[in-house]
Amino acid sequence: MLNKIDIFEADGSDKFFNALKNEVSPWCAEAKVFTQSLWEKTHSYLDSDLANELRTQFHQRFWEMYLVAALLEAEKEIEKGRSVGPDICIKFADSPKIWMEAIAPLAGTGNDAVQEAPPRIVRSVPDEQIKLRLLHAFNEKFKKFKKYQEKNLICDIELCIIAINAAQVPSARLDNDDVPRIVSSLLPFGSPVITMSRDTLEVIDSSYAYQGHVAKTSGTQIPTTSFLNSEYADISAVIYSNVDVLNFPENLGHGLLLFHNPLARNPLPLGFLQCGVEYWVDDDELKSQNWNTL
Repeated sequence: MLNKIDIFEADGSDKFFNALKNEVSPWCAEAKVFTQSLWEKTHSYLDSDLANELRTQFHQRFWEMYLVAALLEAEKEIEKGRSVGPDICIKFADSPKIWMEAIAPLAGTGNDAVQEAPPRIVRSVPDEQIKLRLLHAFNEKFKKFKKYQEKNLICDIELCIIAINAAQVPSARLDNDDVPRIVSSLLPFGSPVITMSRDTLEVIDSSYAYQGHVAKTSGTQIPTTSFLNSEYADISAVIYSNVDVLNFPENLGHGLLLFHNPLARNPLPLGFLQCGVEYWVDDDELKSQNWNTL
């Protein structure tokens, strides 16, 4: 039977895949079992080369499997047996399809790469470099959606979601719960600003500075205003996560963040997933709902 294929039967070129295959630690042995179970649940919804590509780009394909499994847990109906177009398609009997493109950026290369934190040394979180990696991933998938639309693989009324997993970007897990980094990458939230009373030293107001771009080492400015720009209106929302095969919640959906595009041409309904944490803009104010606490 196809769903009984052992995806770890052969070695791969991905070091992490091989660590799981060879069970180099008890954690890797558990992760191997989890990965095999994800494969059995999800491979029929993803492209046919999934098993081979797990051996060469493990985390990227793991993210696609995880995402499908979380969507199935959320009782979404996913189209099977697809070979062209976006990575994932959610279908409905009486409403437009939802298309998803998944991506898992790495640390990057060159002067703007996100460096690993040296052991036993305290450093500031390289927030702008991490944002550059998220924005590069977002724009890469935005361009891919545009190509699908040009080829008429996506209809005008159908929804497009970009799903970004930043687990392999160093320090990306260190985030702001009030305004997560993916939100401040797509809306111009800068550093927190606190106003204090001179007399009592009490905090009387708090806000965020405006940050309309992040700068590369070269001086090139990359906008952080995509969700204020009608050019990106075809993107209905972004799903974001830092899960990986060794770090994930028992309920897979709890590891997801859903951020709605306030200018979306085809908006995603609020409460679409009802899991993880959801962010949206209402009357120029950022709102959120933590479904994990309900």
